[in-house]
Amino acid sequence: MHHTKDDGNFTKSIKVLYPNGKSGIHNLSSGQQLQITEAGTIVDLEPYAKSAAEYNLLYITQAQLDEGRTGVALNQEITLYVEKTSGQNSILVNEFYKKKFGANSLDGFKGLGVDRFSYLTEEQKKLATLTSKPTNRETLSNYVTNNPEALADFNKRSSNILADTAQILETPITSVYSILNDGNPYQIIPYKKGTNKVIVKKGSKYLSGKEENALQYSDVIGDDEVLELVMIDNKSHDNKVQFHLVNKNGVPLIAGLSSQLFHSPDSGNDDLSFTAKTNNEVHNWLREWYPGKGNEKQKYEGIEFEYKDGENFPTAAKDSSGNVLKNTWIDQGADYYYAGSDGVFLKGWKEIDGKTYYFHPDTRQVLSTSGSNGNHEIDGKQYHFDNKGVLQRSAWRDQSYSEASGAFIKEGLREIEGEIYYFQNYLANTNEIRLEDQNVILHFSDKGVLEKASDLNGKALDTITRVNLDGKRLVFERDGSIRKTGVSKIFLPGFDTEKQAAIVYYSLEEGDSYSGWKEIDGKKYRFKDGIHYTLDGHETIEGKRYYFNNDGQAMMTGFEKSNGKIYHYDDKGVKQTGWQEIDGKWYRFDDSGAAKIGWFNGDYETHHGQYGYFRYYAKEDGSIHQNTTVQMDGKTWTFDDKGHRR
Repeated sequence: MHHTKDDGNFTKSIKVLYPNGKSGIHNLSSGQQLQITEAGTIVDLEPYAKSAAEYNLLYITQAQLDEGRTGVALNQEITLYVEKTSGQNSILVNEFYKKKFGANSLDGFKGLGVDRFSYLTEEQKKLATLTSKPTNRETLSNYVTNNPEALADFNKRSSNILADTAQILETPITSVYSILNDGNPYQIIPYKKGTNKVIVKKGSKYLSGKEENALQYSDVIGDDEVLELVMIDNKSHDNKVQFHLVNKNGVPLIAGLSSQLFHSPDSGNDDLSFTAKTNNEVHNWLREWYPGKGNEKQKYEGIEFEYKDGENFPTAAKDSSGNVLKNTWIDQGADYYYAGSDGVFLKGWKEIDGKTYYFHPDTRQVLSTSGSNGNHEIDGKQYHFDNKGVLQRSAWRDQSYSEASGAFIKEGLREIEGEIYYFQNYLANTNEIRLEDQNVILHFSDKGVLEKASDLNGKALDTITRVNLDGKRLVFERDGSIRKTGVSKIFLPGFDTEKQAAIVYYSLEEGDSYSGWKEIDGKKYRFKDGIHYTLDGHETIEGKRYYFNNDGQAMMTGFEKSNGKIYHYDDKGVKQTGWQEIDGKWYRFDDSGAAKIGWFNGDYETHHGQYGYFRYYAKEDGSIHQNTTVQMDGKTWTFDDKGHRR
């Protein structure tokens, strides 16, 4: 893995399937290598491809490992297939030679017969020595295509890296008119979680969606072999759930009396069912990957509940085969339980698959908006659950709102998504509130949003008004509108008593008199008593000079040292990159804005009458040596007026 741009912090994801069946994603950074040592390993160079045709699979054979002459080089944009070689990069050799002896040192017959490589530094020799050369992809893929045994293994196992083979459903497929594959089972493999796409496998071959006169099967997986599994509402005559299998063109598989192919349907011959599986087994399979099924709970048939220790409610359950159910949801009518890893039904607060639930300490039933318990009060607080029992955080239900804890707000003022609400007995107030002692009426929308204030006669306010309610301060502008939370620009009396634009900060918790620095959405502001007047101007604060733009955002100017690196911002607070002359000194800043320190190579230069790559040295303050001779590391170095090392 290598990079060709200044940003060396990128990563590239590679998926590897090992011969033992294990697989994993490797996120390689610039400079990292991934060495394959086992024959039969399958590598996917594009694991997040959008279609099957875009995946890039390589199968590693034993012959390939024994020879050790091929590989793949990757960067941000390209994939380069390489094989071993030796020799010199003549272009780089010549450039380094001209850098040492001058831009004209190879003009005409100059340098002819000279061992130019011998004049290079050790570092330059490493850069100019070839270890590999580009080749085509076939150089690598021919190892498997020319090996029948390896090719068969590759075709058999490629679905293991492209699809979710942990969720295989093995079953015959039938329609009301005929049975596919002579009644032998298929393997239906989810292609990617969150989509309805599948791969259908018969032995080592894959069902193709090609529209021929009969069903086709392929040795390899391409776009034709990725099908859509569409669940339909109609059930079969024996009450089984049914599906359509649809190809990439939207054409379904039909199974009629005399033909089985991808074709326009007729009289329900595209309605397919899985004869070896019950509806509950199919449901439990779908909920692991099918879109919209993830929040549904498992279903079982023939469940036997167990009651222990004299309890009136079940504490565990067994399936129809007598096996104790573990790590699964179990329903009893409209109520649900969850059997833990030991099979015992859970109680109290629990996290399951990244979601929070509460199980009643006595009944062990999950609390939800459905079911027979109907009880949402826990430790004196009312909590917000959906109809699946999932705790809802920072969410509305009608006029009630649950905070980040999931508990409904009972009373008081709250700021929610930039709006202010007033809750009374768990409901957002929508009525006017008269505050006689403060001579105002508060007006709320039909959604409960506090919108404005007026005097007790309903007339608009004519001055900025501050109102105290619920121990907090509300601020209303001259037109009676509520001051927006966060940062806003308004006109206020300035230092010269004339109206001028200003930035104000207000929040329900901090009020309107905040002083100091405040960072909001990654932007930095400065306030004194909730106000800042400097717009499109500069201020020096605590010895540092800042530029404040027209929105009041503060930005550093000049030099700043952060995390051991030096940055420079121009007079408008813009971070500098590239070459910059500052106060008569030259600096080189990389794409991140950090100043180069120590030795570094410049870009190829074609100006000032000089051509080539030049070496520079930046001091601790980031400025380069110019017009000077210095002693460093026991050596004497001379730098010209451009900073070029001589």
